[in-house]
Amino acid sequence: MGRFLLKLRRKSILKLRSQWEQRLGSRSRIVPIAMLIGVLAAVAAAILHELVALLESAGQYLKNHESFIGMIIFLLLPFIGITLSYFSQRLFGGNRYYKSLSPLILAINRRRLNIPLRETFNHIISSALSVGCGGSAGLEAPSVLTGAALGANTAGFFGIDRRQKMLMIGCGAAAAISAIFQSPIGGVLFAIEVLLPEFSVAALIPMLISSAVAMVVSRALFPHEQVLFVINPQWRLDAIPFYFLCGIFCAVTGVFVIKSVYMLSALLKKHIPTPGRRLIAGGTILSMVLAFFPVLRGQGYYFITRLFKGDMETLLKSCPLIGSLPLPVALTAIIAAAIILKAAVSELTVNSGGDGGIFAPAMFIGAFSGFAFARMINLTGIVELQEENFVVIGMCGVFSAVLRAPLTGIFLIAEVTFSYILLVPLMIVSSVSHAVARFFEPHSIYIKALADADLLTENRDDALLRALSVRVCINTEYTPLAPELSIRELRNTIESSPKADFFPVLNNDAQLLGIVHLEQITPIFFDPHFAQSMLVFDLMENPRWMLNEDDDLARAMDLLEKSRQEYLPVKYKNGKFMGFVSAREIFKLYRGLIREADSF
Repeated sequence: MGRFLLKLRRKSILKLRSQWEQRLGSRSRIVPIAMLIGVLAAVAAAILHELVALLESAGQYLKNHESFIGMIIFLLLPFIGITLSYFSQRLFGGNRYYKSLSPLILAINRRRLNIPLRETFNHIISSALSVGCGGSAGLEAPSVLTGAALGANTAGFFGIDRRQKMLMIGCGAAAAISAIFQSPIGGVLFAIEVLLPEFSVAALIPMLISSAVAMVVSRALFPHEQVLFVINPQWRLDAIPFYFLCGIFCAVTGVFVIKSVYMLSALLKKHIPTPGRRLIAGGTILSMVLAFFPVLRGQGYYFITRLFKGDMETLLKSCPLIGSLPLPVALTAIIAAAIILKAAVSELTVNSGGDGGIFAPAMFIGAFSGFAFARMINLTGIVELQEENFVVIGMCGVFSAVLRAPLTGIFLIAEVTFSYILLVPLMIVSSVSHAVARFFEPHSIYIKALADADLLTENRDDALLRALSVRVCINTEYTPLAPELSIRELRNTIESSPKADFFPVLNNDAQLLGIVHLEQITPIFFDPHFAQSMLVFDLMENPRWMLNEDDDLARAMDLLEKSRQEYLPVKYKNGKFMGFVSAREIFKLYRGLIREADSF
């Protein structure tokens, strides 16, 4: 397949592109390519939807089939699903298989935009197996990864340059969200807030087109598919203070989600470091938890619709082992499990070997959080809140707190639920939740790991410099000196290198022993006593600061400032001397990065 595409590209596509650019200009090709990416992302979303629906139907058949064997298989389906997902990841994705958006965010930040072709389909298979068999996760992150891969590979196929290739990745991500949720505005805002924070107004046009096309194709492929739908009553002015309070409650819940996910991930990797053992242990625990609380299975959108309708009976029937308890106790246990355990079982699903995202779990937790908040206020008798409205704004509040994408939260929830009448409450809850959550936890669930590992920063200068290694601006034009060189021989070497101000002193293994500075040794040339008795070894200065070849330019600038030097030596991994990096060259490169970022 790869050879066929390469042959097609060489014979037809590049020729067609050249003719197109000659007649219409290079920028005009972006719009049709963005439309193509929208179509591909919608088709990928349709395939994923159908696979999940097929697997869920098979699971429902086993559940309804009144036999002991069928029930046992149904209870073990989550374990079976993540096991199959684990092996599909190894088969199609290899050992370096990323299930989170964090590596994609880091790659975009570092301008590493080449995404393997296998990423266009492997997440579809692995996430369908995980979620379709009952694993507690969402399909949105795998869809975004698939859309980004489609954008990157389509851009590479048509010979798009690096700056516009990043835009095509954003188009793929926006189209994926639009196709999954049928939310074109939410998809574009997600791409802007989470993946491409540096953008211009012109960059919106291709993403809007790609997202709109994905929405149209998605409607055509599954016309009756709508994730959620609710008819909300008009919001009331007397509920405004409670919207602010609900925003705080959602912020605390969102921070709890982030903390619990990372804590559980660390515990699993610490106590069960082997992937195979983690698959068995995590899959067993997951199946046991989902047996007690089936409400946590899958994405959970069905139970959100039950909350909209106030259908508590369905919630109780879904958990037969809990439903036998007294009604208030059983209902409290189910709602508490939905808020407290959903994030844990989602992380367990992914970390044990499955594939999925945090979108759906965040919305699920938010829906139950909003409902619980409104129900608690109503039980006090202070005021009668509209519980269905708080289900919607709770989804938005927790989503904004977990993903730190307030605009995406507002419009995504409004589009998914058709709750445009609640835009003002959504704006209040989203902004309050985002601000309060940021106070307790500065980073989103995607950025936290990168920030803790010091791989990503909100400082624009550091972010640009961290995107490049010192190898891109290293100076390898130097004259090496041997330590046993005499002063007379040193003088001849300096005269043959009139532009050099410093010289590295290397041993026989090409390792740096020291540096000779021309301005410091010049007086010795005119002193005959020193000229006869001293060697280069006596004149060199030991290097206090040294960089490795894999260090980025941000670290180079930091060491240059600390050392108060104009240049620093760089060595290979094996210790051999590589060259010098100067502050002047870094500043020159930095100005080019600024121009590129501003043009984007």
